[in-house]
Amino acid sequence: MENLENQNPEQQEDKSHKTQKIKSNIRDLEKELKSIQDACSHKEYKIANCPKENAEFSLRKICKECEKEIGYPSQSEIDNWAKS
Repeated sequence: MENLENQNPEQQEDKSHKTQKIKSNIRDLEKELKSIQDACSHKEYKIANCPKENAEFSLRKICKECEKEIGYPSQSEIDNWAKS
């Protein structure tokens, strides 16, 4: 890994500019994703194991079209999911 002390100011500024551009793109994409998911009617869903904090996983209902987490499965849905 390159040390910042060994970089000239131009290299540091270029990395800073790239970092800010990437963060801006991520924010724009997250807004677009939210807009798509908010407009979706969530007609069909699947059960999926979704990551949570602390490297844990939790079963959730996920819209098949927009991939938004839309809720928790019932016990019967969990049982059917486990059988498949």
